[in-house]
Amino acid sequence: METSASSTSSFKTAQTPLYQKQIWAIGGGKGGVGKSLISSSIAFTLAKMGHSTIAIDLDLGGANLHTVLGQSPPQKCLSDFLNHKVSHLSQCVSETQFANLKIIGGAKDDLNITQISDETKTELMSQVRQLDAQFVILDLGAGTSHYTLDFFNAADVAILSVLPEPTSIENAYRFLKAVYYNRILKHEHFAGIRNYVEAAMTPNNDLGIQSPSDLLNEVNFQNPELAHQLRQFVTGYKPKLILNQTRTQTDIDVGFSMKS
Repeated sequence: METSASSTSSFKTAQTPLYQKQIWAIGGGKGGVGKSLISSSIAFTLAKMGHSTIAIDLDLGGANLHTVLGQSPPQKCLSDFLNHKVSHLSQCVSETQFANLKIIGGAKDDLNITQISDETKTELMSQVRQLDAQFVILDLGAGTSHYTLDFFNAADVAILSVLPEPTSIENAYRFLKAVYYNRILKHEHFAGIRNYVEAAMTPNNDLGIQSPSDLLNEVNFQNPELAHQLRQFVTGYKPKLILNQTRTQTDIDVGFSMKS
């Protein structure tokens, strides 16, 4: 996995050139790791660089991206599209006070907004790709729901936010495992090992698969050639990592001295 500081400058080397449309997704294993702050900062920076940018709040049921950007709740939001009140996602786009930056908020989402069908999710993905912007920034919800994993894996640039704390690191690892398994399940070429992947997603499974490496070993035992292809498929995917709220030993020492 590639790591990066919180600056967006290091993301200029993304796989596709800057003049092509890119979708960036920011996810995290748990809440409170700064996904919305990072999403808004990246969106603002890209817009300030002159790139037309749309930030979308995909934290269903917990949307607050508009607040982080200093915006009032938008008149139209994501749920208007999901509930078929508008025919196209572009009708939910709102201006911000920043040049080149627009937003699709979720402040007025219905309480049951998290329950969307696979068909609706697929249509939403399709319409995200059709938005008129050079960059589309997806602020995802916390956790490992299929909805979140699908958007994280569908992005051109996938970014995982994590704090330097044991609980956050543990959940980040769990998130990455879920991303790994989700990518395999969605790929038709690996349909023959679906039962192994589904077993790996279940703790205390009968096959004893507890980690991605265990899965690879099991597939290698059954089909070495397919295991080789699986290894290439997975290693070719390189989500980026932002270690948020980092602290040096000097910071810690200063903090302790101020308290004493």
